[in-house]
Parts: sequence; structure tokens; C-alpha cells
Amino acid sequence: MSRLSTAYRAWLFRLGSFALAGILLYLALRGVALAQIWNELKTAQYGLLLPLVGLMVLTLVLRAWRWRLLLNALSDSKHPSSIRLGEAFAALMIGYMVNYAAPRLGELARAAVLRQRSGMRLSSTLGTVAGERLLDIATLLVALFSVGILLLERWGIVYRLFIAPVFSQWHLAVLLAIGLGLCFLILRYLWQQHREKRWVGRIKIFLEAFTQGLLTLNRTGRPAALLLSTLAMWICYIPMAYLPLIMLHLAGPYQLTLWDAWVLVVLGAVGVALPVPGGLGSYHYITVQTLVHVFGVPQGPAVTYAVLAHGAQMVIYTVIGFGCLLLQGTGWRAMVELEAFSKSTQSPSNTH
Repeated sequence: MSRLSTAYRAWLFRLGSFALAGILLYLALRGVALAQIWNELKTAQYGLLLPLVGLMVLTLVLRAWRWRLLLNALSDSKHPSSIRLGEAFAALMIGYMVNYAAPRLGELARAAVLRQRSGMRLSSTLGTVAGERLLDIATLLVALFSVGILLLERWGIVYRLFIAPVFSQWHLAVLLAIGLGLCFLILRYLWQQHREKRWVGRIKIFLEAFTQGLLTLNRTGRPAALLLSTLAMWICYIPMAYLPLIMLHLAGPYQLTLWDAWVLVVLGAVGVALPVPGGLGSYHYITVQTLVHVFGVPQGPAVTYAVLAHGAQMVIYTVIGFGCLLLQGTGWRAMVELEAFSKSTQSPSNTH
């Protein structure tokens, strides 16, 4: 019964994610004819597509290299391991591909793929994924601060578009805080009542392994490498956002600069972070609103930009991810690791 309810909740979450993506995509495309988008795409400068794809691949390699630093930090004298860059890259791309079909499942998928290839413990690998996400969140917060400075003169527009709607739903935040508090109290009660139960021991083992992966942020011994790879990725995002503006003939007429592309990168990252498949809908909505209301771009070209930028990334990530899946030779059987996750936490000595 518990397995059935878990599967039901998972499918309910996915349906809700796709519904949210559909609503946001409708709001972004509303009032723009598909024929107009098609005509603008036909006149784009596709000679710049090759450097755009090259930048995408470069950022992916940098991300895989950074993740590899965290993964190899799990090694010790008793359990030596060395993850190759190709293995980390393949697992990363398979996870990105899965994210377009099932939001947030890609993080689990890439950990499962790497677990099957390397034999590392799934919970520890997930800890490194969480550590990597912490780096991204910290970078995004700093980036949002920089965007606030860049848009200081247009702060009223930004507040009306993105901040006021959040504060208008303050009661939802209160209900969420109450719900989280109740969940904490229930979990604490269950822990105290069933401390000696076997499943509690498994959870404890999982949390210990997960913490080991998370602490690799501090155990790599190469903080400069983590910092530089993170900065390099985000710097590459700027021309990735700017090239489509040139391709669609928007940079010159609307006097859009690399600083404006940085604003699109950061606000677009907020859209991708939402629980929708691959940023579908949320990225389009935020990007269109920014181009139209902050930079004065007409809605038609703004929608075309969002479609081109997101579509190019989705195609590249999916194609590379599917290719890595075939080359790995693991097939979809790697996802079985997600079902066997609890079994992997039974033995405290099975660290890797």
C-alpha cells in the first residue's frame, strides 16, 4: 500500500509540474501567432548556431569536471576510487535528459547511472549532487544581487513583475511554514517511538552517507578549482544568452548589451529552478516578461527568443543525453537503482 501511495504521489507531482509548465507556456505565448514565431526563426542568423552549441558543451564539461571533484573527494585509503571525466559527463547528461520528462528525477537518475558504472554508494553520490546544487544556489543569490544593482533604475518594474506577486500570496507561505513544522513534529515523534526499528537504522545509514557526499564541498582540497569552474560556467552563460539576441536581430535595434544578457541569464535561471520539466514554460514566461517590460522588446520577438534559446538547449541536452545512454550500454535498467535505493543502505560497511 505504501509503495502504491508513493507511486501515486510521484505521478501526481509530475502531472502538476506539466500542468504548471503548460499554464506558464500559455501565458508566455498568449497573443503571439505561431506563424510570426516561425517567420522570425526562418530569418535568424544560423551561422552563430555552431559557437552557441560549442558554449553549451563547454559549460556541460565544466559542470561535469566540477562534479567529478566532489565525487573523487569521497575516496579514502580504504575505498579508493577515481571517477573519469567521461563517466561524470555521461551521467550528468542522462540526468538532464530525464529532467525533461520527469522534473527533478534527473538528479536521482544521474546518481543511479554513476552508481551502476562505478559501484559508488547511491546515497553518497546524491550527497555530491546536493553539494553541487548548493554551489549553484549560492552563485544564483550573488547573481540576483548583481541584477538588482543593474536594474536599480527600473526596480519598480521588476518589483511589479516578479516580487509583488510573491508577497501577495503571503498566506500560502504561512500555511507552508505551519505544514513543515507539523511534519517535523510528526517525524520527531516517530523517531522517538521507533528508534530501535530497522527502518530507522536504514534512514540513519542513508543520512550518514548522504552527509559524506555533501561534505565533499569541504573535502576536495581544491576550493579554488570549485570556485573557478563555477565562475567559468556562469561567465559562459552570458554569450550563450547574447548570441540568440544577435541571431534574431534584436541586440542592435534594442541596444541590448552583454550586461542585459546577464540579466536574462540570472532571471532565466530562476525559471529553470522551478519544479517544471526542464524549465518549460517557466523559463519562457520569465524571459518574455523581462524582454518586454524591462528592455522594451515587442512580445513577438521576445517569445521567439525564448523559444530559440530554450529549444536549442533542450535539443542539445536531449541528443547528447540519449547518445550517452547508448554509449554507456546501461540502458534504462540504471533507473532500477532508484527502486533498490533502500537496499543499498542496509549495510553500514557498504560505503562505496
